[in-house]
Amino acid sequence: MNPPDEQGRAATNRRQLQAAQTRRDIILAATRLFTRQGYAHTSVTDIAREAGVAVQTIYSSVGSKARLVTAMLDEVDAISGVPQLGAEIMRSTDASQIIDLQTRLTRQLNERCWDILAGLRSAAQIDQTIAAAYADGQARHADGARRGAERIAKLGALRPGTDADTAATTIAVLLSIDTWVQLINEHGWSFDRAEKWLSSSLRTLLLVEAA
Repeated sequence: MNPPDEQGRAATNRRQLQAAQTRRDIILAATRLFTRQGYAHTSVTDIAREAGVAVQTIYSSVGSKARLVTAMLDEVDAISGVPQLGAEIMRSTDASQIIDLQTRLTRQLNERCWDILAGLRSAAQIDQTIAAAYADGQARHADGARRGAERIAKLGALRPGTDADTAATTIAVLLSIDTWVQLINEHGWSFDRAEKWLSSSLRTLLLVEAA
């Protein structure tokens, strides 16, 4: 039988996992509804019904309807391990590894959060509030590409004639959600194949010596 303190920690961990799953369910429900009927025409009551929770649970778990939009992006980052991989990129002294880590980061974003990203991408075309959130996500992506490119440039590993701005644009474009959608959805590639090809292509395009 486990000691009382271990039982307490186990119970706390279960509650934390349940809370995280509830939050995720709410965000996914909101994404589906925003995609189907638009942000303006979706109420907190609608979201609660879709997620199978009480209205108060939404406010205590996530916040207001407006906060749900920002929470979608934050949840995507958390699920995908963006903070951890971003820190690894900034610590790395190997340009090839930086490319591989950036590719892995965007793979995890798309593979683990496909439903949320697809919902945001679709709804952004018909709803201004979601479009602003999607643009924020795109800005985060571009900023990550820029920081990776600047890190590679600082290591002196960019091909002659390639500056950090060009490298950042190349990374942002090749690792964009649109590229992943084309490779996975339209061409039927696996995530493994897409990741391998994208990393190899970026190393060839950007680095002094392709790995």
